[in-house]
Amino acid sequence: MELRRLEHFLAVVEEGTFTAAAARLFMVQSSLSASLLALERELGTELFVRGRRGAELTDAGRALVGPARATLDQVDKAKEAVGEVCDLLLGTVRVAVAPSLPQSIDVCDTISLFHERHPGVEVRLVRADSRTMADLVIDGLVDFAITPWADSMSSGLHFEPLISTRLALVCPGGHRLAGADDVDPRELVDEQIIDLPREWQARRLFDGLMAEHGLERRARLEVDDWLGALRMAQRGAGMAYGPLACLEEELTDDLDVTTLAGAPLWEIGVATRDEKLRGAAGRAFLNAYLEGCTELPATAPRSSSIA
Repeated sequence: MELRRLEHFLAVVEEGTFTAAAARLFMVQSSLSASLLALERELGTELFVRGRRGAELTDAGRALVGPARATLDQVDKAKEAVGEVCDLLLGTVRVAVAPSLPQSIDVCDTISLFHERHPGVEVRLVRADSRTMADLVIDGLVDFAITPWADSMSSGLHFEPLISTRLALVCPGGHRLAGADDVDPRELVDEQIIDLPREWQARRLFDGLMAEHGLERRARLEVDDWLGALRMAQRGAGMAYGPLACLEEELTDDLDVTTLAGAPLWEIGVATRDEKLRGAAGRAFLNAYLEGCTELPATAPRSSSIA
């Protein structure tokens, strides 16, 4: 059984569709399908049911997930063991990242520099919401996550904040609340709000702030893209909200930032299963990433007992 076919299989499992998996693997979809058909022929059974909602696992496919991951993990450990002896870093680093990261903690610059130092390491980025990313870390499916803090995170995670900032509003130019300070949340009841998905921490914080004031609201417009919400606000579709530190000048052209009275604190940082990662490649990449964040203001790490 070829290892690359197991990698292709897990890519479809993790991405949910053949199209997304092929994009992650930098393959054409026909080649990915051919690889998995060959794996199914070798095992003598179907692994996926292709439907409108993507690729769903059969019973046989679900049975293969655990052994496939264990096999590839052992291969990575073997590469790392040889690499450490030969002073050459090898293996794969898997990092879960929030859909939109502030420029000051963007992981892209780290990848370029890291590959110059360690060309033998493959870096895979997994985009997910904060709740899903916590599960990926706990289950060992990623080395670490760059994620907003959420009260729903499971126990056993170590979270090191990188940015702590208050939630704020962005208004179209000329709006009656544009540029105002400490706006009472009751002023927002009748406003058109461009909401983010319920799974996003900024949405949960905003809903919580309104609930604290006993205010009922109904989401009438929801956008699953932070930059898309800002673009809609620029066109006058409503007011958007988000972490104040993420409202960078180049993103908020033609928009005015408005602060909220009693605004909750939003944090984003690095979540790991323990303070020291087990894999050499993962440790090296995390260290390189944190080196690039040294200019950020210091914040105290949260303990590993997350309720």
